[in-house]
Amino acid sequence: MLSKFFLIIKYPYTAGVIAIIWLGSSILMFTHPQLPIVGMVTINIIVCSVIGLIGFRVVREKG
Repeated sequence: MLSKFFLIIKYPYTAGVIAIIWLGSSILMFTHPQLPIVGMVTINIIVCSVIGLIGFRVVREKG
């Protein structure tokens, strides 16, 4: 039963890193309300896009 569930989550480490980035940023914005929200979200989008491009890359074997 668990093997069927884990087949859906193909890249758990990359997804976990992205989730931690967003959760950490939301906690930081909650504890320091003077931080610019648009700047933080822009930085998160850029960083998560780079991590996503690297982490979700599928290596295809020739053959």
